[in-house]
Amino acid sequence: MKFAEPVTHEFGCSFHITELDFYYTMVSYYTNNVTDSYNHYIKLGDREFKLFSKPGGFINPKTKKPAFEYYIQWRDKDGASKCNYTIKPFFGPGTKTKSGKISNLPFVCTQIHIQSSYIDLDEHFDIVFALMDFLGASRFQHSIDRSRSVIYQMARHVRYHERHEHDVVQVLQAIEKETSMLGNSKLVKNLVSGKYDMYKLDDPDFSTANIITQYHYSVKSYRILNFMDRKQHDPLRHPKLEVFLKSDPGKNPSISEFLSLKKDLDKLLFSLLNFVSPIEYVSDNYFDSERVFEYRYDLPKWDYKKQPSQAESIDFGDNMQAIKALAYIALQSEGCADFRDMLEQTEIPERSLWRYINYWKNEGILDTKREECTKVFFKIKRIWEKVQKPLIDVCSALNIGFKKLFGQVFVDSGVIRPFKERNKNLKPIKPKYHSNPDPIVVDSYQQSKKLSKELKELGITRRIAVRSNHNTMRYSRVI
Repeated sequence: MKFAEPVTHEFGCSFHITELDFYYTMVSYYTNNVTDSYNHYIKLGDREFKLFSKPGGFINPKTKKPAFEYYIQWRDKDGASKCNYTIKPFFGPGTKTKSGKISNLPFVCTQIHIQSSYIDLDEHFDIVFALMDFLGASRFQHSIDRSRSVIYQMARHVRYHERHEHDVVQVLQAIEKETSMLGNSKLVKNLVSGKYDMYKLDDPDFSTANIITQYHYSVKSYRILNFMDRKQHDPLRHPKLEVFLKSDPGKNPSISEFLSLKKDLDKLLFSLLNFVSPIEYVSDNYFDSERVFEYRYDLPKWDYKKQPSQAESIDFGDNMQAIKALAYIALQSEGCADFRDMLEQTEIPERSLWRYINYWKNEGILDTKREECTKVFFKIKRIWEKVQKPLIDVCSALNIGFKKLFGQVFVDSGVIRPFKERNKNLKPIKPKYHSNPDPIVVDSYQQSKKLSKELKELGITRRIAVRSNHNTMRYSRVI
């Protein structure tokens, strides 16, 4: 298969320089050479950068004042390609912040925080090395710890013709339908005159499309905001398909893994394009559709238009308790529940509940994951959507309820609250009783008001009569 070479769009990483002296070299240059703090520029390679500083968030333990951070910024004439470098000090454990908190960073170092568009990692190395040469600090080029320098953002994209947009978005919709119901997925869908301004899946399960990735990614098909004002020959009218790293602090790849990350991103992008190939690309100022190469690795096969047969028929089993366990999860707002909540609300014994959950797991309907507590969720969103209404009908027909409190049957209101306040989520299901023509007779108005209030809370409609006596007579009228 042949594909156009993707371009790196957003890229973010942090260089970990093991010595704090590089920060002080930056301080020394700024103190001795910068006279106009608003208009000072330095030339690094063929780019001219603006240099300025401002107080940072850490307190310098020597001066007891906020340590300054130094910013080096550049952007091209179009404003799309840009890079920002922030040089900041880490003073080690016990460092105070300007908000009064204590930072527990375990090391002393200089960090260069990098954020850019349309600039790859090798160019950042060239720029940082040029900065070190400019400061007369070339010795620090060997002090970059590549294992502690991490990549927290990286995106690769191609621009394709808008006539393929329906097929591309249909692939993403099919993946979204097959994504599990753990509850941490996110969908952004913006339509403008029938065209997608944005269709974004946040960290979906690509394995449903037979795509196995090394890291977690998100994907989106999107356009520039004012695309409707542009002619069809304008490249910015056409959408981009972009895959990007899902940042996970503590698990992000290091800069030494850059090439494997780039390869993994491209494989995901080519796999998605392969499902709708052949596809027509559109060149712009940064993406060259003529740079086509042959991809020699195997790509997955998946018919995104064909729905799996599993959705056609789902066996609920013979055990009503198993159906009750499945119904409880299906009736949650996102098809995901805590096991401890299931245990409390269904009143099914723990060992039996696990047996039912494992039954549905073996059937490929449910799945579990251990986080702060065990989450039980639908493995595929499409299945959850298909069984939700039938299970509601089954529960209604067979009078299956959850968690009886004081004679009431409760359901989850769908309002998200902390676990300790979970009972506030519960709203009573009020039974409907047929009106009884015979009144309930009581001896006083106090008893009448109290009983009327209780019946109203229970949803029961009954007439209440007060027995006539000398205490209940009102101006010769008897009620």
